[in-house]
Amino acid sequence: MFKLAQDNLTLLRDRLLQEFKQPTNDFQAEFERQYFSWNDGTKRNFPQNRPRKDFDSTRYAGSFIGQNVQITKELKQQLLTANTLISAYGSAWSNQFVDTYFVRRENATTTYWKGMPILLETPPDFYMPKEEFFYIADPQHNPSRSPKWTGVYLDLSVKVWMISASVPVYDGDRFLGVVGHDVVLTDLMEHTIQDQLSGTYNLIFRSDGRLIVHPQRTAEIQQAQGQLKIDTINDPHLNRIFQLVTTTKSKTHVLENSQDREYLAVTRLQGPDWYFVTVYPKSLLSGEAWDMAQFILISGAVALLVEVLLLLSVLHQEIAKPLQQLTAASNQLANGDFAIALDTTRQDELGGLASSFNSMASQLKTSFIQLEQVNNALELRVEERTTTLQKTLEELRRTQAQMIQSEKMSALGQLVAGVAHEINNPVNFIHGNLTHIQNYAQDLLEFIQLYQYHYPNPVAEIQTEAKEVDLEFIRDDLPKMLSSMKIGTNRIREIVLSLRNFSRLDEAEFKAVDIHEGIDSTLLILQHRLKDQPHRPAIEVLKNYGKLPPAICYPGQLNQVFMNILSNAIDALEDANQQRTPTEIASHPNTIWIHTCLVSENQIMISIADNGLGVPDTIITRLFDPFFTTKNVGKGSGLGLTISYQIVTELHEGELNCNSTQGLGAEFVVTLPLKAKKIQQQQVNQ
Repeated sequence: MFKLAQDNLTLLRDRLLQEFKQPTNDFQAEFERQYFSWNDGTKRNFPQNRPRKDFDSTRYAGSFIGQNVQITKELKQQLLTANTLISAYGSAWSNQFVDTYFVRRENATTTYWKGMPILLETPPDFYMPKEEFFYIADPQHNPSRSPKWTGVYLDLSVKVWMISASVPVYDGDRFLGVVGHDVVLTDLMEHTIQDQLSGTYNLIFRSDGRLIVHPQRTAEIQQAQGQLKIDTINDPHLNRIFQLVTTTKSKTHVLENSQDREYLAVTRLQGPDWYFVTVYPKSLLSGEAWDMAQFILISGAVALLVEVLLLLSVLHQEIAKPLQQLTAASNQLANGDFAIALDTTRQDELGGLASSFNSMASQLKTSFIQLEQVNNALELRVEERTTTLQKTLEELRRTQAQMIQSEKMSALGQLVAGVAHEINNPVNFIHGNLTHIQNYAQDLLEFIQLYQYHYPNPVAEIQTEAKEVDLEFIRDDLPKMLSSMKIGTNRIREIVLSLRNFSRLDEAEFKAVDIHEGIDSTLLILQHRLKDQPHRPAIEVLKNYGKLPPAICYPGQLNQVFMNILSNAIDALEDANQQRTPTEIASHPNTIWIHTCLVSENQIMISIADNGLGVPDTIITRLFDPFFTTKNVGKGSGLGLTISYQIVTELHEGELNCNSTQGLGAEFVVTLPLKAKKIQQQQVNQ
């Protein structure tokens, strides 16, 4: 009985842990459907206002959640799972064990007690973790996690003596609670007291000294609620029996208590760790009686051994083997194999358990099929949603990056326009006055020449001063100096004009512009990078401009595209120079080709090519991806070509493509309509 209780609880624990790891999708809704709040602050799986007799305790386990318990998702799922399993297993085991239960550490339980809806009558302040049946198996009292047994106690709800078996339930190293059986001891205690030979008596005690059964101390045991310790009783004789029995290691033996002139027949019961002792006084024995007793004891031992062997054989065939089959079926079920067919022809509890298990396996198979279908549908929906979210996130990143870059370009444009404006006014002033200065200087020089002609012999002081200032040098150098100053101011005016054309703050809207003018303005701004450097010769720009009509576009945005492409071409040529010798550079000079043409009556093409290293095939398809860059950290954001691509394709409804052969350079081709449909629509709306 005790070994069977431990085996049952071990099987139930393993099944619970398997099912805990496989929650259903709707367990929270199912919990709310099955569990009801009571006015006393508890939750139970039956409405408070319905008669208790309506609860079918022969089919279902009762559930109880104590006051102030935090009800988590895990607690909901585990109580629902435990209720289902304990209803099935508890019903099958009810003939041997009065009840089967699972108690969570938070003070929540589900219990099957056939015909007894005990949890519907449980007091609201009942706290199970402080009860012996729970704490004997917790980590503090049972670090070895082995099955444990309580002492004998009187269950006040049914007025019977019981003992409880408890097995701890762990999820890894996390203590969840205990599963348990209660074993009714009323018949055992009565038979222990009444079934005896004349002049002898029987008693039972635990290895820790708790007295379980004693024919003369029943009232004391009941008064102590099963906690009566032998060492607290003023009974030297009983203490000597306890010491003799517990210091012997054999499970079944006969001891001689010489001091009290008696023999002790001892059997140790595994599980609850009890000692069953029959006290046989020596006074009952004489010479022949002793011989006969020895014969009877030996015969009895042999008969007992034979009976035990027969019983073991029967138990193996009738109980152990079906349980092994049930265990194997449980493992098969845990591995996902639902093709289970246990023997249901037996007319006993094991047959009922097999029938319930087959039914459960069939229901699980159906549930798993439905769950798989739902999972497949959910996976598809999750995949679709994930793809959508990824696209949205990528679009947001691109939009944010473009906004940041646009703000940078706008700020740069404002700065450039401001600088150009501030420079333009004084330069125009200087340039305008240089003409007058040049005329005045020419008049003065002519006047000096006329003076020298009519007065070839000036006074000595004038001759000395003329030599000091080197009048002949001034006459020769001043016109050259004024001419170079005029050329310089013209150059500054051209640069200012290019800066203003490039920024085009006054052209944030679309308008008809000369594409060549935008390209030339960009080249002028990049002139400092195109001319010769200490580490390389100048980059030659070869322009082949076709005859293009004005294009209606966003000029400032297009200038940004030209700036990005030309800057990348210069970077590519500088990278190529690092891998070439001066001789190789001289034989194949750095060159950028710019070609424009009208490809149709409503479409123009701008080609910008270089003779750098080109773009590898592995990355050419990623050139226009946001944040993709082949430059070192800090030398590129990876946004230039992405924004250029959006400006050309989205804003102007054109195309931007890259053609490259590695080692021979790269070509970026911009194809634009003379007037995009989007711009035409805006003109109509205006």
